[in-house]
Amino acid sequence: MNGPTNKFFGVKAISAAILLLFATASNATVIFSDNFDDENGGVGVLNYFDFDNWNVENGTVDLIGNGYFDFLPGNGLYVDLDGSTGNAGEMVSSTPITIGPGTYHLSFDLAGNHRNNSSETVTVQVNLGSIFNNTYSLGRYDPFTTFGTTFSILSETSVSLFFANAGGDNIGMLLDNVSLTRVPEPGTLALLGLGLVGMGVARRRKA
Repeated sequence: MNGPTNKFFGVKAISAAILLLFATASNATVIFSDNFDDENGGVGVLNYFDFDNWNVENGTVDLIGNGYFDFLPGNGLYVDLDGSTGNAGEMVSSTPITIGPGTYHLSFDLAGNHRNNSSETVTVQVNLGSIFNNTYSLGRYDPFTTFGTTFSILSETSVSLFFANAGGDNIGMLLDNVSLTRVPEPGTLALLGLGLVGMGVARRRKA
């Protein structure tokens, strides 16, 4: 009875290690996250400045969705990056985001303006010198599309996130679901993998 029982528990232990390995690989640490759904009590408003996590500088943006100028229903609240003053604002994270040495992934959703055929361009930056600076363009009716970038930091520092639509016609690209996460270190995954192999070898020898 001991032999089959030991094998059974050996399979369970190895299975648990496999699950731990995949969970560690997929579960990055969230540093910053905002989907805008809690802003203004869940109600859209034009030329909105009172974001929980952002400052709006040098212009305006609109908080829309939830039935209010809701061009893409089902996405809660989101941001029109060109407000209703004819002067597109710049969204800058309001509190410095302190991050230590490691690898990080920034992701965000952008959609077309859904109103006219004018060319819209959004500049996205992770501000600390020039960690990341890129521009994105989407067609008028393009749905929310997830974009992202991965970068590494060598020492503890503070960064800010920056989004700005290049237009100035009251109609901009749409922004939602901004997230900054820390990526698990490859060394951690390698150690887990070695541990898994060791468990398998030990079980075979015992058998």
